[in-house]
Amino acid sequence: MSQLLNKQRLIRRILRVNHAGEHGAIAIYTTQIAICQRVAPDLLGWLNETLTHERHHREKFLNAMPSRQAKPCRALIVWSFGGKLLGALTSLLGRTGVMICTSAVERTVHRHLHEQIAFLDRSDAELAETVREILKDEDAHLAYADEHHNRHTLLARLLSWIVALATETLIFISTRGDSLRLKSALAASA
Repeated sequence: MSQLLNKQRLIRRILRVNHAGEHGAIAIYTTQIAICQRVAPDLLGWLNETLTHERHHREKFLNAMPSRQAKPCRALIVWSFGGKLLGALTSLLGRTGVMICTSAVERTVHRHLHEQIAFLDRSDAELAETVREILKDEDAHLAYADEHHNRHTLLARLLSWIVALATETLIFISTRGDSLRLKSALAASA
């Protein structure tokens, strides 16, 4: 019975972290849209489409919570603030900053989602399929971003590292270290 309870607890943590991450992504893209109206208006179509995807992802995770007794992260304000700050700073660099931000965030998120899918395939097939569907959109975001900037410049490598670190830090702070425990628990359950 305790193994079942542990799996249920992990599933609730996955939902909480993923829902919060989508909340942060919405804050990033909303802020980038506002700034890119002046600095990179050619990105607005793609940014609006991506924002629509992120809103849909957040809704899917929120809808999956009640049947699994999960609740949203209590630190959504941290995700909003962090996302807005990241969105503002990167969009001030124009097209390159936006693309590097998307690429770095998506690479960070992809690692987490792949770990989750491996666990969920054995524990909650329905949620695993939801995460897989969302990952398809996230893959498209990553591919577009990578296609539209040079990842090999010093600026791209440095900014990528900073954005990835900020993303991991935001995940860690808002989950009060739960992200590391989740990673360890997922690895232990493999």
